[in-house]
Amino acid sequence: MKKVLSLLLSLTMILCAFSGCGGNAASSAAPVSDSPPADASSEATADAAPSAAPADTETDSAAEPDSMTEPADGEEGWSYTPISYPLADTPATLDYWITWELSADTMYNDVSEHIALKELEEATGVHLNLLAQSQAAGQTNTNLMIASGDYADMIGMFSYATGMDAAIDDDVVVDLKDMIPEYSPDYYQYLIADDNKLWKSVQTDEGHIGAYVTVGTTPKVADGTMTFQFMLDELGVKKEDLRTVDQYEDYLTAAKNKYGMAAPLYLPGDFMLDGDTLANTYGVALKVDAITGDLPWIVEDGQVKFGYLEDGFTEYVTLLHDWYEKGLIDSDTASHPTEYRDEDLIGLVANKQVAVFHRGDGLVDMLSGISGEQVMPIYFPTVNADDTLHVGGGVDTVSGETGTVITTGCKNLDLAMQFMNYCYTDDWVLPSNYGVEGETYDMVDGKPQFEEWTYTTEGRTFSSVLMDYTFLAMVDANVETPGRSEAALSCEDTWNDNIDNQNDYPVGAALTIEEGDQYSRHAGDLVTLVKQYTAKFITGDEPLSGIPEFQQKLIDTGVQDCIDAKQSAYERYMSRG
Repeated sequence: MKKVLSLLLSLTMILCAFSGCGGNAASSAAPVSDSPPADASSEATADAAPSAAPADTETDSAAEPDSMTEPADGEEGWSYTPISYPLADTPATLDYWITWELSADTMYNDVSEHIALKELEEATGVHLNLLAQSQAAGQTNTNLMIASGDYADMIGMFSYATGMDAAIDDDVVVDLKDMIPEYSPDYYQYLIADDNKLWKSVQTDEGHIGAYVTVGTTPKVADGTMTFQFMLDELGVKKEDLRTVDQYEDYLTAAKNKYGMAAPLYLPGDFMLDGDTLANTYGVALKVDAITGDLPWIVEDGQVKFGYLEDGFTEYVTLLHDWYEKGLIDSDTASHPTEYRDEDLIGLVANKQVAVFHRGDGLVDMLSGISGEQVMPIYFPTVNADDTLHVGGGVDTVSGETGTVITTGCKNLDLAMQFMNYCYTDDWVLPSNYGVEGETYDMVDGKPQFEEWTYTTEGRTFSSVLMDYTFLAMVDANVETPGRSEAALSCEDTWNDNIDNQNDYPVGAALTIEEGDQYSRHAGDLVTLVKQYTAKFITGDEPLSGIPEFQQKLIDTGVQDCIDAKQSAYERYMSRG
């Protein structure tokens, strides 16, 4: 999926909306609500919850397959044995509780009405009895269903207020961990790839795996630095030669002089939203989460560190102070709002008064259209040309610990696990993301390309048509919005060229309630200090000699308590088997 901002309706958002049925990356895992399961006496909404009937299958076994393969802590002691599909000559039935991000009158309740579902049923030999909920009523109805104790076989976009461990302990959700290697071998292969990273990420701290989550081919980094192609051409600079901090400075200086720019490098006021472009150069993550306000963390040799306390922070602000003095950064930047200032950037791009800026790949074509000139991705800067950046702020390749779950009410657990496994096979990756070859897409030069009717249907948007023929895209195939330029398509390769993300703090490392309390006591004050001082160091309102005093204030404000909490969470994460 591609990371874009609110100014652009991207396919990422399309697929997130669609995946109420277990769809694409980062979507099937997203909680619908933080509210706890409703009491059985709760008042139902007008979109009343259907009853969850027992599965219509020939097997009436208990909620555990007849045999199990002991999980192998990664690859050791396990060999891949494929499952043969279809699973039954006469389709067995599984109840699938889904929440569509559609209105009640446009939801699919019948497999025969849906292009991809018909293909899925034929391929697996499993009929899905869709128990569909609208987005407006989905969580309420799900809560009512859970409170009743009459569970559907499977629940998509599952959310449990007190977490997955509680859902398993409360006998709502089946712990799949010990059974995944045998009954979902294709899913297991994804999880144990890349040194078991995803295997650790999908587990809880108690060692449970309760869900089938979306795994992906999503790039490690989905946003980065950009410039104009005409500037590269007129300044005689090749993209391949624009890699180091020194080369960046030469390019920014040349653009400032040739085009009369007040500030050729565009950064936000607090330097914490886009400024990590250069902070990563020095091995420190400095990006305060724009939505949650959470602090940035890195891990080096197993030790959690706070970037503002590291030597790389001093190198970072020293560089930007120098560039500020040379007029390469907006002289008024410290007074700008701290949020993403897209209106400012759009104005600068339209007038071609900025040379380097940082945004998501989904904006490449939009910004090109605004300026009338091709916007091109460029490499992240490094100190030396052959350096590899270990901190990239990359996106996780797993959606989290929620997703599609199998409930303890499922009467045919082995069938359900084998069905879900199909969603991770090579045979389903393209259909789940693109539909049916020859009907909704064609293969062109080895790549899927949507049929023109899917995005030119009169009176309908591409996003709405997409819902007609994609389903259960548990492997994100990097679906591309039709009509994207070669420049936009090249962003992924460019921005991931010299980044390995090995020092990024793992997304799946979760704080306990006690650690969360410990963390939250100090985090807000630390964010305030960070935003108060960083811009001032760069503009000279605070001398660089004051950096040690600033770092001492961080220590006095309780940063070590936050480090300790994050360290404990990290160690639990790494100890997951």
